Amino acid sequence: METVDIIIEEASDDSSLSSQSHMMEGQETIQDKAHRMWQKLKMIVNFSPEKIKRHDWKLLDLEHGIQHMQRVMFKKPINHVFYNITNKEYVCLISKTGVCIYFCDGRKKQELTLQESLEGMVYARQINRYVAWNIGSQMKVLGPDFQTISSNRSKRSITCCLYNEDLNEIVTAGIGNICTWHFYFGCRELMCASTVSEGLTAQDVFTELALERAPVMSSALLHTQRCYAVCGKGVAVINLPKATLLSYEKHLHDRKITGITLIENLRCVATSSRDGNVKIWDERWNLQMVFVGHRGPVTALAIYPHGLYLLSASEDETIRVWSLELADQVDEIQMGVTVTHLGTELGEDNIFSFANKRLDLWTISHLYKQHTSLGYTVKAIKTSSVGPASLYPVRAACSCADGTARLVSPDTGNIITTLLLERGQQVLDLDYCLPREALLVLTDRGDVVKANSLTNPMEVQWRVPASSQASHFCCFCIYNYMVDMELTHSWWLQAVAGGSEKKIRILGVKDHDRFLPIAGHLNGFLSVLDWSSGTTQYQVQAHESGKVLTLVADPENQHLLSSGEDNTIKVWRVFPYAQESLSLLMNFYSAHPATHLCILKTMFMVALQNPTCAVHAIVLYDLRKKIRRDHHPADDHKDEITGLCVCPELKIFASASRGGILKIWDHDNQLLRIIHLKTIATSISFCSDVGDILLGVDRDLYRMNSTEYLTQQYLLQIACRDVSDPVSDAPVPISSAALESLSAEDSQRLRRPHSFSSPEHPVVAADEPDEESMRKQEELKEAYALLAARDEEIILIQRGELKSKRKPPRTKKIRQEGFRRYMQLFYAETPRIEIPELEVFDPSGQQMEQKHFLENPYQCSNIVRGFFPPLALPEPRERLASGWPSSAGVPFIPIALDGYIPNSVILCLLWTLELSQILDTEPESKVESELRLKVELKTQPKVESKEDQISDTMTEHSSIFRDKLEAMEEELHKVEKQASSSISVPVPVGRKERKMTTTMVGKDRFFRRRSSQVQKAPTPPPLPAFIAIFQGTDWFDKIFPEPDAKVFPPDLTELAFAEMLIMILGTVDYDVKDSIARALVSLLQTRPTDITTMAHDALITALNGPDPPRHQDKQQQNFILTALWALKELTPNSQELLVELMAQYLQSDILVRNTIKQALADIGLLDPHNYFETELNSWLGFDEASVSTKENLRNLSSSWLRKWTRKFKEHVQTAMKSLKKGKTLRGSVSISRSATAGDRTPAMLSNSTENTTIVMIPEKPRAGSLAQLHPIEVVNYFCELQLQQQLNEMRAEEEKEAERSQRDRGDLKNTVLFLPKEQREQAILRLGETSVAGAPIEKLHLPPIIPGSLSFGIGRFIKLSIPKINLNPFPSPIDHYPLEHVLITLRHSPQKYFILERSYVSNYA
Repeated sequence: METVDIIIEEASDDSSLSSQSHMMEGQETIQDKAHRMWQKLKMIVNFSPEKIKRHDWKLLDLEHGIQHMQRVMFKKPINHVFYNITNKEYVCLISKTGVCIYFCDGRKKQELTLQESLEGMVYARQINRYVAWNIGSQMKVLGPDFQTISSNRSKRSITCCLYNEDLNEIVTAGIGNICTWHFYFGCRELMCASTVSEGLTAQDVFTELALERAPVMSSALLHTQRCYAVCGKGVAVINLPKATLLSYEKHLHDRKITGITLIENLRCVATSSRDGNVKIWDERWNLQMVFVGHRGPVTALAIYPHGLYLLSASEDETIRVWSLELADQVDEIQMGVTVTHLGTELGEDNIFSFANKRLDLWTISHLYKQHTSLGYTVKAIKTSSVGPASLYPVRAACSCADGTARLVSPDTGNIITTLLLERGQQVLDLDYCLPREALLVLTDRGDVVKANSLTNPMEVQWRVPASSQASHFCCFCIYNYMVDMELTHSWWLQAVAGGSEKKIRILGVKDHDRFLPIAGHLNGFLSVLDWSSGTTQYQVQAHESGKVLTLVADPENQHLLSSGEDNTIKVWRVFPYAQESLSLLMNFYSAHPATHLCILKTMFMVALQNPTCAVHAIVLYDLRKKIRRDHHPADDHKDEITGLCVCPELKIFASASRGGILKIWDHDNQLLRIIHLKTIATSISFCSDVGDILLGVDRDLYRMNSTEYLTQQYLLQIACRDVSDPVSDAPVPISSAALESLSAEDSQRLRRPHSFSSPEHPVVAADEPDEESMRKQEELKEAYALLAARDEEIILIQRGELKSKRKPPRTKKIRQEGFRRYMQLFYAETPRIEIPELEVFDPSGQQMEQKHFLENPYQCSNIVRGFFPPLALPEPRERLASGWPSSAGVPFIPIALDGYIPNSVILCLLWTLELSQILDTEPESKVESELRLKVELKTQPKVESKEDQISDTMTEHSSIFRDKLEAMEEELHKVEKQASSSISVPVPVGRKERKMTTTMVGKDRFFRRRSSQVQKAPTPPPLPAFIAIFQGTDWFDKIFPEPDAKVFPPDLTELAFAEMLIMILGTVDYDVKDSIARALVSLLQTRPTDITTMAHDALITALNGPDPPRHQDKQQQNFILTALWALKELTPNSQELLVELMAQYLQSDILVRNTIKQALADIGLLDPHNYFETELNSWLGFDEASVSTKENLRNLSSSWLRKWTRKFKEHVQTAMKSLKKGKTLRGSVSISRSATAGDRTPAMLSNSTENTTIVMIPEKPRAGSLAQLHPIEVVNYFCELQLQQQLNEMRAEEEKEAERSQRDRGDLKNTVLFLPKEQREQAILRLGETSVAGAPIEKLHLPPIIPGSLSFGIGRFIKLSIPKINLNPFPSPIDHYPLEHVLITLRHSPQKYFILERSYVSNYA
């Protein structure tokens, strides 16, 4: 469907009157309230794509780290809170008698009331139980449902408690004691195992506990695990396994200690105190670090779940985050209340804090993740990307503070290879040439080193010492000029295969590629070095005073940019094949030095910094348009800029500062995102064409994915791009010969870095456990497993779900009862059989005469149940065998040849089936009546009805299946005919002989088929393919236990089967309804018919019956979601579906709401700003919506949808009328699907002063075109109106802000001092650059020039003694102010004018 939106101006003033009238009515219904609320929002504004784009690009602050999730207020004080890591939930002990459980997102799960008060509670993770204690020092073991399992009173007081997960025990502390408790009797009871009281007194009251943990369970931990207990101003250290006091430091702080935690990675202890300080101690209690910053006593302390950070709370109503690596505060959160407790769990993203009656839940946002650990501080990152990603890998060259340069794969984080400098040297600058696999490094001593990156560690190919230069090098870059990318790629493959650049063989093809190492000097000169030897080929003075600060190569435009301490930026033209390879194109003068440069095609961005003036500005220059783009000064960084990079594919820039701020800029130098890193990024670089960023933070490389910060427009651009698979980039193997020659320090530098994304990165090795410890651990595990199994059996026995396995003694009475029950399985009741006297059986094999059996035959008339049919009389073998067919003269054997004799065959041989007495007394069963009717129908002539003809036309049988079906029917007729003619039943004395009934024939035929291997049973016809796919599922077997041709005729169609399922839908349970809904989608999704409408109505009815399904029941909730999905797939444009989605949204929780929001998006909802969700949430509160009836919610949704449908239709009608009159509208009318190309005519809107817009409208709009509008279009129309309203408010606010800033501009003072600008006249163009240059120039006579070809001896300019003309391609407002003082160093001594015939004008455009 083609959807084109139109929004026109419409004034509405009745909203305020309507709201006032409703307020005067007093109480109002839900419908009236919704109508009144929507009357306030009735406003129509003009649609503007520019406003939408600006809203998407609105400046947004993103923060890495702690984010507030939910706040919960209680009526009673909070005693204790802990995190259940198994169930991912928070457990709160309220007022000592209540327990509230909350999910991680703050949703309330359960609330319980305890029978007795508790002082605290902990969670035992290994056994999934809770341990609590009360004021009477009584320890309680609680089950997962908080029911008391056992209770044990402690002989000593208990003030705090902690669970030791490593040893599965409880540690308690009190007045002068520290105890450990072990679990016994299947972890159902606690008993005190050890007590530490020696060296402690009654004045030692412990308030906090901390346990030593290890990443991997080790034997050392089993014998030396330490517990830290806080008492007043000191800490006691206890050896738990040995129950001894190791040390007791009593004066660690000036005031009481309020928190303690262990930092296992650094093997340090952190303590907080009411003196306002947080102190870090080593194992010997030597003070290592002190964090001072709180303006009040510290009340709580916790370790950060990820990284080396600490969290502390104070009475100054703040929570602060401290970095142990930076030794400084990195974050501060204003709480507005004094937090008394903080809680975290290592490795989890959940944090909680509480104070009196308030609980705050937090989560950790990971904008960037640890990618590679380099081991030492990262100083610089330069990413090298050559050509398409399908040909070359992307690599990042990183320099570290340990004197190494490493190549890192941004995709995997693996270290490709490493260059080890000599001891004492540091990397000052570096650049990487991927096509030649060479890394060039500039050391802090001024040496330039070229190394082969195909070896690990890298081998140095040549070195240019600093002593060979008049002035040391200070910066460096490589100019890569490649002509034929395919040829360059083939040479790169040769170098990789050969292990060196020297292995490249250039046969018959001239190498046109040039790689120019260009270095900047301290005296302002630029030097071009030879690629093979490093000797200087060309040198030119670039900056007249000071050193060269930065160099950036731009091979695409054949440019080189340089900046110096003389506050100039110079653009050079590079001639890679000439001896004099650098030629100055233009100069840019600035008031401050340019410390960072990056190039984007014809634009380049500059970071201007001057610490003395507090200037840290970002400026963008456009060489093609000759303009400079600025932004508001408030958007600039406030601290030193540490990195600047560009992503050419997305045309965005990124800059980082020492304030921990990363800013994203667009190609117009406008700020898009402000990202708070909470740390200092010393260097940054884009590492992919989708905008991923590498951050150099301390000793690690972090990677930030583009999805974390880019706008929707950029993400859409990335999604629509054809991205090829990257080239695999494996690390270079370490050379064993080189490794042997390295020292221990160099070997450590080489092996220490590792990737966090690679599974092969090293893990900290744990202590090897000894055999005794391992044996004890195995014994404990086996014992725990046996106890757990025993407890489960006891619970099952108590519930009655499991009976005892021990059998009672077998007495005589029990044996008789067992035999009686055994006989009942066969005969239902024990028969009393009287056996007549018979002659002795002749062993010679002759049969007894039948008259002996017929004299006094026994007929059991009371046996009608059991496994076997009623007993009849025996028959002679000859008579029985006469009814069985034989083939090829082989005598009939009614026993299988393999020796197996089924019970049915034995009964058939020994007894006949005579049911006359039963048939006289018992009614005919349903199966027998159906079989009899089927046989009678087959004997009658078949008359094909009209319905059969229709079904035959709808069903398409294959010829093979039809032939087989007819053959089976003919065989069945023959067998039945033969059976009816040949089988006769002997009649007892006094009864008439009659033939077998139809039921007998069928049973007798069944027995014969089982006992004979010659004649087999006919195979039943297979089920249709669309039914066979469901066969075997639980729901299908429950509805159709015997899916044969009687239930599913061969000519059954998919629509008929779907109609059958629709009729069954209302009579089954919800689990079966769920499966039926899915089956209906698979049957009807591709063929919408009237049956689809029936399915739609049936699902709506199932969702809105007298007792509709509820979300509180998991099974019913699954059916609700499945039914909504089925409705979306079958009838996405149904108004009932939209109403149902709205009603279900109001009645569901946050998880189901997310699913409903996705369903709305699937049917066409365009609401990126969640206006529709906000509107639904404004109708009713969550608690009010959860108790409202389903009918009321549907009525509320239907009323809202009808009202906005009417508005949308009126709006479209008005728009169409305006278009027909020739008026100009922004947008176009939604065209009906039925309109064809021939029914449309172009309407030219020529009255507008802007560009003419062509709108296609039908000549004769059809009457039903407005009725065909889909309901979701109405919701989109509403969302667009809300968006325009918000944009109007923002525009009005911006206008007010502009007026206010214009009014206050005269009062503001500029604190940035600019250097004086050079005195110059208005700039003019050079000769020959425009057509007006050919006009005669007054008072200017050029000397005659001899015509001839341009030679190397003639320059491109002449010197004339006329007034100097300055070029100003980028005019600035400062040019209008007179500059009196001009620096002599900025003046040009020679006056140069270019000659038309001797100039390359196209190079300067």
